[in-house]
Amino acid sequence: MFIATLTLALQAATTAQGAAVPDTTDPRLRHPGRMPPIVVAVRVEQAPNLDGRLDDDVWLYAPTAHDFTQAQPEDGAQPSERTEVRVVYDGGALYIAARMYDSDPTAVARRLGRRDSYTSSDAFWVSIDSYHDHRTSFIFDANPAGVRSDMVAVNDDGHGDESWDPVWSVATSVDSLGWVAEMRIPFSQLRFSGEEEQIWGINFQRSIHRKNEDLRWSWVANEEEGYTSHFGHLVGIEGVPAPRRLEVLPYAVATSDYLEGADPRNPFNDGSTYDIAAGLDLKYGVTSELTLDATINPDFGQVEADPAVVNLSAFEVFFPERRPFFVEGANIFQFGAGSGGFTFGAPTLFYSRRIGRAPSMPVLDPDAVYVDYPAHTSIIGAAKLSGKTGGWSVGVLDALTAPEHATIQYDDASRSNQPVEPLANYAVVSLRKDLRQGASGFGFLGTSVIRDLSDSRFVPLRSSAWSGGMDFFHRFGRNQFVVNGSFSGAHIRGDQTAIALAQLSSARYFQRPDQDYVSLDTTRTSLTGFAGSMQAGKVSGNFLYATDFYAYSPGLEVNDAGFESVADRIFWGVRLNRRWLDPGKVFRNFNINATFANSWNFGGVSLGHSPYLGFSGQFHNYMRVSVGGSYFFTSQSDKATRGGPLMEDPAGWSANAFLGTDYRKPVSVALWGSYTKDAYGGWWSDAGMEVEFRPAGAMTFSVVPSYNRSNSAGFYVTQRRDDLAVATYGGRYVFSGLGQKGVDLTIRANLSVTPNLSIQLWAQPFVAAGDYEGYKELAEPGTFDFLRYGVDNNSTIDFDGDANTYTVDPDGPGPADAFTFVNPDFRVRSLRTNLVVRWEYMPGSTLFLVWNHNRSGFSNDPDFGAYDEFRQLWSDAQQNTFLIKVNYWISL
Repeated sequence: MFIATLTLALQAATTAQGAAVPDTTDPRLRHPGRMPPIVVAVRVEQAPNLDGRLDDDVWLYAPTAHDFTQAQPEDGAQPSERTEVRVVYDGGALYIAARMYDSDPTAVARRLGRRDSYTSSDAFWVSIDSYHDHRTSFIFDANPAGVRSDMVAVNDDGHGDESWDPVWSVATSVDSLGWVAEMRIPFSQLRFSGEEEQIWGINFQRSIHRKNEDLRWSWVANEEEGYTSHFGHLVGIEGVPAPRRLEVLPYAVATSDYLEGADPRNPFNDGSTYDIAAGLDLKYGVTSELTLDATINPDFGQVEADPAVVNLSAFEVFFPERRPFFVEGANIFQFGAGSGGFTFGAPTLFYSRRIGRAPSMPVLDPDAVYVDYPAHTSIIGAAKLSGKTGGWSVGVLDALTAPEHATIQYDDASRSNQPVEPLANYAVVSLRKDLRQGASGFGFLGTSVIRDLSDSRFVPLRSSAWSGGMDFFHRFGRNQFVVNGSFSGAHIRGDQTAIALAQLSSARYFQRPDQDYVSLDTTRTSLTGFAGSMQAGKVSGNFLYATDFYAYSPGLEVNDAGFESVADRIFWGVRLNRRWLDPGKVFRNFNINATFANSWNFGGVSLGHSPYLGFSGQFHNYMRVSVGGSYFFTSQSDKATRGGPLMEDPAGWSANAFLGTDYRKPVSVALWGSYTKDAYGGWWSDAGMEVEFRPAGAMTFSVVPSYNRSNSAGFYVTQRRDDLAVATYGGRYVFSGLGQKGVDLTIRANLSVTPNLSIQLWAQPFVAAGDYEGYKELAEPGTFDFLRYGVDNNSTIDFDGDANTYTVDPDGPGPADAFTFVNPDFRVRSLRTNLVVRWEYMPGSTLFLVWNHNRSGFSNDPDFGAYDEFRQLWSDAQQNTFLIKVNYWISL
């Protein structure tokens, strides 16, 4: 029956031009459990003129894909408007014509915007699985104003990599029938096998903005898991040779930097510096399926700065990658990427921001008068090979970073160079094999970092670091159930000093005195660890459930090439979800989520038990709401004393809420907030809102103010060794109450003059303060009991305002030594601004004009007044950087 139906469909699609009908027994056309729709591409000798009018004769010979189905707002319903799509091709490109009929053409939403931005408009998408692996899709879309978006999605997931910017064209028009999109997608921008007869996966999607209607040509119910695996088929492409894909993108950049208040005697920066640089990006099609990307002396001056934060923890803050070379294709190097990109529990073996990071070694020369310290490590060059071959997905990246030196000048004008970062090589390799038409698969990922430590001053750094692992996924039960898993390991080598520092780091604290399963060994020159994860559950339907497990051994260390904040962890949890995807009396859709999470360390200490219950939904007026709450039971913390004994993590509860209006409107508002309280009176709260304005068809403006406030009953301050502190293993662990306040205001404005010319502004004023009060030390391990300085045990505490230090005598006239620590109170403020003018003056060629503005201030006075702090920002010294960057795309 399947073959007979398929044959009839293909014969009906055959045109007068003789479009080829593939063998109906071809297994590439089969799909478990369903018969995907098919569209035939017709070869033409004369390419259509891209003008958005569809008056070329070639479109008369192409069969039509027109049976679309609603995915939103009524899943499975017939569309309110008709859509027709035709496909033709020549020796160099694929051409797609989409006619979107509309009963009210004047209501077609067509806002301008920069490339890859959401424009609150009607839109048409084409998603192409040219590998035909049911996992990878190249997505192209356009709105009626001609604004383009594009991305690559992997792992059968529709959320892709928007940094991918292929060179393709689209022409659109709005007429009395609705609107038209006419696309030209060069074969050089796609990746496909070298077979004579191509069969690709494909899907078409249309959005009717005013109706919030989402239509799909190859439709499956929203409750089904997957994205690319639900595509239809594109047949008829024959005799397309592998294109010569050599693209060269040379660039030149000029930068001027101005620092207010700089010392005019500073030979390295008297307040103004200038620089000119050049570099090259290259893309080469090694085969029709494999692409080599390379960059020499890359520049990322147009990239938006990281937001300001106050980090009082012992752990590194994770910032997302923003540099185009590393963002594009990053999902290829995502370890643990199973069904739908699900990666819970797998360690982050590769974190590309390690490449080109700030130098590792500080300058500690007390005689230095002026220091020229590099802001980041220079990347000499990097190369990336990606694609598919022999049924395997391949990703290989290698980057070489330069040795960096700080130049020091002394009183007598003499200078010296101090190395602050060694020559280093970073490499990552990813291999992945898909089975059962993408319903199962496994993969391998490995990383290495090798540093040249021939200079003895680099002793604190690790000489080499290696990590690797295997992950897998398997869908079964008509793709309703999934099992994912991973196993990985890591090994670091270095001098005894470097490995001792790794053991002492906040990720593991091997020196903890009240445990016996790990120990600090200062003679070690290597450290090895492992991690494992497993997830299993039901992922399709209205009732979903799953269980999750992962374990990171105490010796796991992946931070040379990856990102890891905590090792020595075992986690197990369960998830339950009931969802209503079809409209009801009150809600358009609704979800109930429940989880129960548990964690331990490898010593068997319970580090947390927490249930959560949450509700979320969308009303018929498209307003969104969510409410959730959790309770956390009394447990222990092996991190609170930062290398000391266990400390009680008190019981408490938390609640959160969100409310958002219809984002399609000219003005949309979102509100959110959360509150947490523990058993000892500590509490944390934050609230924020986002207001987005779309005052004109070419402009968007958003403002996101947020406010946070907290009062911790016991926040870590410092520690001192003291053999008399017998109860706490010879250490005094100092805590205090901490009241914090912070205000953050993020502003974005985007103006699109044309689809290829845009102006983007980002600004973030930020103020925060922390007031430490009531200093005390942990009285007994495993508790939340303290000895209060100046109150208990005859202790005293004195403050020296001139030195800004506290002096504590923990037992007054007793034998314990007094100790001193710096007053940790703080008040900070900053303003970061980024203005970018982006003009794609030719396809693939771009001109950037950039202005970066920074200013900041600091005080030990914790008195907080947000308005006064924002006002005083304008008296702080400012830094302005102006940049002009131009690149030119050459296709050979």
